[in-house]
Amino acid sequence: MSDATMDALEFFVQLAAGALSFWYAEKFLRADFESRRWAAVRWAVLYALALFAVSALTAEWKPYERFFSVVPQAALLFFLSGAFFEKDVYRQTFVAASFVVGWDILRFAVSPLAHAAFGAWGPAWSWAVNEAVALGVSAESVLFLMQLTNDAAVLLIIAGCRAVQVGLLALYLRGIVSFFPPKGYALRFHDSLFLLFPCAVALALDLTVRTLALSADNSALMLIYDRVPSTLLLLPLASLLLLGMVVSSVALFRGLVQAKEEEQKRLLLEQSVAGVHREVEELQNVYADLKGLRHDLRNHIASLAAYARRIAPQGDGEMEAYLGQMTDAVARLDFADDTGNPITDVIVHQARREAEKKGVAFAADFHWPKDGRLDIYDVSVILSNALTNALEAATREISVRSYEKGRLFFIEAANDFAGELLWDEATELPATSKPDKETHGMGLANIRRCAQKYKGETDIQIKEENGKDRFVLTVMLYEKM
Repeated sequence: MSDATMDALEFFVQLAAGALSFWYAEKFLRADFESRRWAAVRWAVLYALALFAVSALTAEWKPYERFFSVVPQAALLFFLSGAFFEKDVYRQTFVAASFVVGWDILRFAVSPLAHAAFGAWGPAWSWAVNEAVALGVSAESVLFLMQLTNDAAVLLIIAGCRAVQVGLLALYLRGIVSFFPPKGYALRFHDSLFLLFPCAVALALDLTVRTLALSADNSALMLIYDRVPSTLLLLPLASLLLLGMVVSSVALFRGLVQAKEEEQKRLLLEQSVAGVHREVEELQNVYADLKGLRHDLRNHIASLAAYARRIAPQGDGEMEAYLGQMTDAVARLDFADDTGNPITDVIVHQARREAEKKGVAFAADFHWPKDGRLDIYDVSVILSNALTNALEAATREISVRSYEKGRLFFIEAANDFAGELLWDEATELPATSKPDKETHGMGLANIRRCAQKYKGETDIQIKEENGKDRFVLTVMLYEKM
């Protein structure tokens, strides 16, 4: 088979690898281009041409092909990712390192497949030649057919092995992508080291095994497969296990990231609950003082009215107007909602006042469960977070209600909604639209945590009523675990 044919095959393989590397980088980095298709074509062509040129310049230096080809390949990927995507050094480094490790290890891993294929082709080719001679085919024709079929077989075997390499690389990269944290997570220096060490270890072990295999038979890799047949299985297995180690380290990293996020959320929830505890105590004292103040003021107004009637039996317009204003002022101290618990009275009352300031209609039908089996702290977290979210999103109306079904207690908060929900795949909750995601978007998570303490759960739906969408949050509580 001619060198031109092999060069063309290698160029197309590098094109495929280039397209795959663009897809891989796209999963980690934010795009900095307008046309994705045109960017992918340019990336793949530049990748293939650059590697082809480097390979041609170093063709006479065997150590490059065996051990040092990863260096320009990694540098090229780092450069391309910075040119086509927004710069993120840590992510760019991991993209380049993990891709190069997979490509280089799999090139070694598929060599036993090529050896087995060539081993099967040799007897088949000899049999075909013998059959052609037995049939009386001329020597010239036999030589021509031998050359033609042999070149075609070699091309197919090499192309097939390279296709297997690209296919396995795609599976390996997909495994990393599926476990890696989303683009919104900012990698730090120690995160980058945690991810890069497994790649470096895998590549070092692969090169060590390759060195041992090459030195065992005077640098002829294929000979060791004949001398030690078990290496046909062990070497590819070792290579695949090394790649599995890289994928597993990424999965472990994601688990650590999620555990860290959960810990941060837990701490925020504890701080929130501690704040609620303090507020509840203060509100209980304020509520008790208000009740006493309302009672005393009503008595004072009644006494003043009786005194005014005694000294002015015919009535005094100014005094009556003044006492009427005092009565109205005292009436404003009364809460419009009697929920059965002073804390939920205050929460609903505050939400009603905030809604009035925004010009949003507010409807409440919330009642504390009669048996009192729920902790007021947990219910206040649920109710206050639900109403806070509703107040932030609503433009026309808000409603909150509670109801019981047997031992189940339901809290439902709804508000008008215009737009589209963006769901967080990790939490399965709507993601916050605010830029500071670390300190916002905790309300729904806190609600769900409180619900789960009572063997309950949350349900979020967008319901259409009278041609308008409504965001409806329903929280179900049973009994405390």
